[in-house]
Amino acid sequence: MTLKTPHIVGLGNAIVDVVVAVDPSVIDRHGLSMGGMHLVDAKAARTLFDEVGPGVRQSGGSVANSIAHLSETGVKGTYLGKVANDELGQVFRDEMAAMGIAAPVAVAQDESLGTGRCVVLVTPDGERTMSTHLGAAVEILPAEVRAPMPDAFDILFVEGYLWDAPNGAAAIETAAELAKAAGARIAMSPSDAGCVARNAAAMQGFITRYCDILIGNSVEIDALAGTNGAEAALDWALRQVAVAAVTEHDKGSLVADATGRHRIPAVAVSRVVDTTGAGDAYASGFLAALALGESIIDAGQRGAEMAAKVLVHYGARDGAAARAISLPAA
Repeated sequence: MTLKTPHIVGLGNAIVDVVVAVDPSVIDRHGLSMGGMHLVDAKAARTLFDEVGPGVRQSGGSVANSIAHLSETGVKGTYLGKVANDELGQVFRDEMAAMGIAAPVAVAQDESLGTGRCVVLVTPDGERTMSTHLGAAVEILPAEVRAPMPDAFDILFVEGYLWDAPNGAAAIETAAELAKAAGARIAMSPSDAGCVARNAAAMQGFITRYCDILIGNSVEIDALAGTNGAEAALDWALRQVAVAAVTEHDKGSLVADATGRHRIPAVAVSRVVDTTGAGDAYASGFLAALALGESIIDAGQRGAEMAAKVLVHYGARDGAAARAISLPAA
């Protein structure tokens, strides 16, 4: 008898990360908030890149990173999103394929749309500040989610950033309805406190109607819940969903389900080089463990272990995969 391999489907903004080490003065000069994610237009993206590039590139996006990390877990991954018909779009698809991740992403044919790109500015303390031009990612349509959605899978993981897209809410709801029809659980990450501020009502409504698993850092979930601190954020989350994980950087995470709540310590690393994607890696390990039928404690520990691995190099995944380039014009 062959055991079925668990399968997680991710939905989010498909972008290519360009990671650059910078002095903190760069953050101030471009009017960015340290540690935040900022949505910018094509001109602002180009101005910033012209100053700090070329950096290193890697297919990215929050949930895309989480799905990519599934290649390390034995859990099958599929990623849905939208790219442009350009070099960066091809990079995104090629890198996912090289990791064994199915990525039947939609491809925008409008030549004025470039593949989304995020310039990740990493300061000497390892903090990352993101300047993101979403490009083709925000043009995703419900039909482009419906057509490639697998018939059978175990967990759908939705990215909060997608609510910033004009048709994002409709695409997310389409995915959620298909997940429920497939008998899959639905997980969500708020993604960023600023994203929550822009989309709080939509996110809260989605959690009430669809969500089974909530994963995020304490700042994001506090913003969503109107709470103050990880313990209160977890209390709120457990009133909404069956399973929750609230991360607190070097303090570790709080995880809970019907069996109880637990403090999971962070895995120590010799030096934090770059925090980019640590939360994405945590979510991947956490969800993979749940899909494999492991306990909530094991899920939290697996998440912590995977998060630690990305803290010691630049970029959201294995630094060896990133390549220095010049960013194509928007």
